[in-house]
Amino acid sequence: MNTDKGYLPNLVLLLPVVLSFWLLGAHYLRFGNMTVFLLLLVSPSILLLRRLLIVRFVQFCLGVIAVTWMQITYQMLEMRLMMGDDWMRMALIMGGVIIFTLLSACCFLHPKLERYYSVNQSLR
Repeated sequence: MNTDKGYLPNLVLLLPVVLSFWLLGAHYLRFGNMTVFLLLLVSPSILLLRRLLIVRFVQFCLGVIAVTWMQITYQMLEMRLMMGDDWMRMALIMGGVIIFTLLSACCFLHPKLERYYSVNQSLR
């Protein structure tokens, strides 16, 4: 039994992290890539392990996801410019997604999550 009374608030604090993975998963599902979709769907379950290494791995993955969104944004921008379509709104939305993804990596700076994952302790 979990004696940590902050378990549910920890889940709420991790929601941006989970959503960042699932947003990219939804993008791949849109194009029919079920393998990547399923991988991104279950990836946040690694957060059930309470280790500092897991936190750093997830933060690294969020950085990779943000870079992936940047590449996708560039491809979409290039396509819209070639077709002569409006691109400003798309760029703003995608910029918001990229910022959201990067900021979700900062969720682990919250004191409750730092305690939960023992972030302040050294790697022994």
